[in-house]
Amino acid sequence: MRRRDDRRQGIAAVEFALLLPVIVLLILLLVEGSNAMHTYSALVEASREGARHVVMEGENADVEGLVAAVLADLDSNGLSTKVTTDTVANTVTVEVSYVYQMFGSQSGQDMFGNDTAPTFVAQTTMPLP
Repeated sequence: MRRRDDRRQGIAAVEFALLLPVIVLLILLLVEGSNAMHTYSALVEASREGARHVVMEGENADVEGLVAAVLADLDSNGLSTKVTTDTVANTVTVEVSYVYQMFGSQSGQDMFGNDTAPTFVAQTTMPLP
């Protein structure tokens, strides 16, 4: 029968304490990355819906209202919509941009306190009938 070595007692707790910050950081990065991907995907969908709305309703369509409704779960202060009609190419372009707020950041700042928060931009161009 093997005897237990008392000098190695508690080594698992020390290893866990050393690895815990790395594991927590990886989990937070995974959550933040998935949130950023969800936000960008919502921006792409909003720009597509805005372009479809202009194609269906004409140039008098309320694209800003539609985009705000599609992106209701995002902060409207960081959201901007730009509609451009090209008469030569007979197309409409809807560009939706959003100042992304990372976990633990204040409005308009990144998580380190800098005033350069990342901005996501989605753009859709469709031909006019």
